[in-house]
Amino acid sequence: MYDKNVPSRVLPFTPMLFAGFMMRPVPAFSLKPIVKHVLARMKKLYPEIFSRLAVLGNTSFLIDPTDLPYCFCLSVKEGETHIDIWDDDSDRSGFHAAISGPMLNLIKLLEGRVDGDALFFSRTLNVEGDTEAVLTLRNAVDSADVALADVVGVPVPFMKPGFDKLFSKVGSLFGNLEKDFVTVQRSVLHPIARHMGEVDKELDRSADRMRKIDKELVRIKTSLKKSQQSVERGR
Repeated sequence: MYDKNVPSRVLPFTPMLFAGFMMRPVPAFSLKPIVKHVLARMKKLYPEIFSRLAVLGNTSFLIDPTDLPYCFCLSVKEGETHIDIWDDDSDRSGFHAAISGPMLNLIKLLEGRVDGDALFFSRTLNVEGDTEAVLTLRNAVDSADVALADVVGVPVPFMKPGFDKLFSKVGSLFGNLEKDFVTVQRSVLHPIARHMGEVDKELDRSADRMRKIDKELVRIKTSLKKSQQSVERGR
């Protein structure tokens, strides 16, 4: 069982991180209808995904976007797939497996726009718990050509072209923002991180020197004590 009561996460520097700051006052329960609607749409559009997940029996996944103040519980119970959304500080114990990483990367993985292995090996995404169940989930998602625009699309057919165009522009905007954030991270945050790394090394060296000084002081004190005892015995 995956148990993560006290999460320790390094927050990624992404556009979603700032969006998450603005969304923090919004409680998770108010987003449940949207999340359940998305799942219902996916069941309708991509039934092959859920037929593959049915073999898991009773299995629960924690989907943890590290740059948003929410986490998702995806569970398979008696062949039926369910989803729930929780606030980030909710109890996270009892999951069979967990997948965590930046929200945009999770979306790209869902749509098959990135190589999942590359994300895992680069530690952009982190997987814990039952890896076999995670592999089943990944293969199920890979079995369909998921398009998020279709999943969240408007139900009125004649509005779909306009919605698709808007969704594409929003996606391009977030893509450009993501590149800009990476540039800022490389030009500003990475040098700071390197400097802090050098400071840490210097502190380690100073601590090592202090330990050596302490040992030398103990040696000197011991030597002085022995000399004093020798003098006292010679009197």
